[in-house]
Amino acid sequence: MARTVGFTEQQVLTPVYRADGYLVTAATPQLILPRAAPRSSILIQNTSTSDAITIEFGCARATATITGGKVTAITVTNPGFGFTYAPGVHFLGGGNPLNGRDLGVGYPNQDAPSNYASAHCVLTNGAISSIVIDNPGSGYTSAPYVQLLNDPNDDYGCAVPSATSGYRLAPGQTLYQAFNVVTTDAVAVFGASAGDSWFCQYTT
Repeated sequence: MARTVGFTEQQVLTPVYRADGYLVTAATPQLILPRAAPRSSILIQNTSTSDAITIEFGCARATATITGGKVTAITVTNPGFGFTYAPGVHFLGGGNPLNGRDLGVGYPNQDAPSNYASAHCVLTNGAISSIVIDNPGSGYTSAPYVQLLNDPNDDYGCAVPSATSGYRLAPGQTLYQAFNVVTTDAVAVFGASAGDSWFCQYTT
């Protein structure tokens, strides 16, 4: 049960949920939590005795390349796993339609050109094998941020955690999110050995 700081009385009973587990197969990504809202807190601790584990959040990832103001290539940097439906592709930032001298910023919530690019993902065995450019757009002054988002009907696809990708937790270390910002993304784990384990507690 949680208590809001500054209040002297509990007003609502808040149950705590658990998603503890262990790796069934060594060096194979495994889902801890599907994408779901709301979440008001999440705590994950590595309870393995010797191995570090790696935690990943959210959808697969990719980057864009521009040539002559157009998106000419998309590189998948994390293909994800467990997808049933292809994620959506969104291009964020990369230009300023009101100021031709602006160098642009390929970053979320920044200006994009009026003719922005579009693309779609191709899935193979639950992972993104490629991203096809449907419209390269025009007027890009910097490479846009590529945002991949789970299909609204697919809460289980997640970025692939590995020894080199994700939030690394040594034995006994903890990841904790609460208060103003708590992820609602899918959460997955990777460990080097079968039996690597974690404690997971969350509230909604």
